[in-house]
Amino acid sequence: MLTPPQEDLPNSDRDWNEQHWKNLLEMLIENGLVSYKEVASHVLGGLNPPQVGTSLTTANFQRVYGKGKTMRKMFEWFYAQDGVCRNCGTRLDLQADHVNPRIKLKEEADTLDNIQLLCRRCNVVRRESHKQGGLTFLTTQSALMWILFVKQPKTYKEYHDLCREYGLTMANIRFQEGWAMAEWLHKQGIYNIEDERNAH
Repeated sequence: MLTPPQEDLPNSDRDWNEQHWKNLLEMLIENGLVSYKEVASHVLGGLNPPQVGTSLTTANFQRVYGKGKTMRKMFEWFYAQDGVCRNCGTRLDLQADHVNPRIKLKEEADTLDNIQLLCRRCNVVRRESHKQGGLTFLTTQSALMWILFVKQPKTYKEYHDLCREYGLTMANIRFQEGWAMAEWLHKQGIYNIEDERNAH
């Protein structure tokens, strides 16, 4: 079975320090859920700079900077950046996006002085389609697994309730998908699931 999380962990991940996160990572590795190689590979992928060669050299950018000159201008802008999210400072999962959105400025939005680097989470928070974005500390996919491995709910209902308590507002299907990890690990004898009918 999974090693239980430390007893003295802060209840909210917002209050975790680096040692808490280190302990969680070591617990996942010690329990065979991931390896150091897999973690390092995933982090290295997240550190890879965003692919801007296509998105920032479209016809609209070429209209401003000239065909045949746009790529050079784009790389001048790209290399001049500091390589961190403008909002939170992380280097992971960076994306290039408009400062003033295209929905407002249309074609006029496509200039390099209107482009910024944001991490995936900070970028999602800005989108009108994600009105609830930013309410939680972790991204949805990370929060679903944090709840599972740190809180270790024994039933889907408990998991569902913990997800809602955490602040996740999406459709229940995301919780059902996340719960699949508990089901898979239960079959391997790693995670303890109680029969829902016998749960309190």
